[in-house]
Amino acid sequence: MKVRFLSYGITVAAIAFSYAAPMRVASQGANFAGQSNSPSRSVVEAQIKAAAARPTPRAADGHPDLNGSWGPPELPISAHQDSSGNFYIDAPADKGGTAPKLDASLSEQLEHMVDPNPPPYKPELLAKVKELASDKVRNDPEFHCKPLGVPRAGAPRQIVQTPTLIVFLYDAQEGPPGSFRLVPTDGRPHRTDVDPSYFGDSVGHWEGDTLVVDVTHFNDETWLAGIPGSQGGSGYFHTEALHVVERYTRTGDTLRWEATVEDPNVLTKPWKMTPRTEILTDTMLYEEPICEERESQHITDKY
Repeated sequence: MKVRFLSYGITVAAIAFSYAAPMRVASQGANFAGQSNSPSRSVVEAQIKAAAARPTPRAADGHPDLNGSWGPPELPISAHQDSSGNFYIDAPADKGGTAPKLDASLSEQLEHMVDPNPPPYKPELLAKVKELASDKVRNDPEFHCKPLGVPRAGAPRQIVQTPTLIVFLYDAQEGPPGSFRLVPTDGRPHRTDVDPSYFGDSVGHWEGDTLVVDVTHFNDETWLAGIPGSQGGSGYFHTEALHVVERYTRTGDTLRWEATVEDPNVLTKPWKMTPRTEILTDTMLYEEPICEERESQHITDKY
């Protein structure tokens, strides 16, 4: 496919050598390995605390200035390397991480990943969720060059803010390359002439220092979330009745992203996703190659 697909393959391969989740999951305050006190988590939290302590800049209209590039905290490569030179997604065992089970298959490793905050699906739909997740190479829309959409994409990698319009720009991880959202903040309602889409129709307003984005008009071709640590799918399907409310709050040089998900066709109640905290970075987006679906036929493991 493209760089995004390659990075996904690398991540999945790495899971076969470590149960621990990567840095983005640590920045969200949870991971699938249950390592709430992992060494990497404490380092990430320290980075977030330092970034949050800086002054919060404001735009000319008085609202917090969301302009800039945003991303998860990062650790030095040395933090992921053990004494033998092997690399791990999180901390290696000799640095306080989980000891890997090298004799376990990828399927067996993934079976240990338990979502601490799953969507509240109706009981009769849980079997469908499990079936979709069991063969995500075939079922996960990301494997077929489709955008992650809202809310799975999470916070954008770059934000361009004006008094009446905010632009969200996404990189290959939220893909495909060139994905963007236009969020008017001038008080207009949702459009009535728009077709359903991956990112839906967004309108925003400010509640104090928090940007609130209401999103409707979705198609049903995305999943709500992936498995933290693998960038993969977890079978979390939805219908066109999906309604998402996002909240963006800047504190210092951090950006907190929250989302509440509603879909009365499949969920028993609104689902509050695990918040994510990004930090301001100096990494700008660059033009990436188009997504081409070419390698999926070579992935045969069903898990």
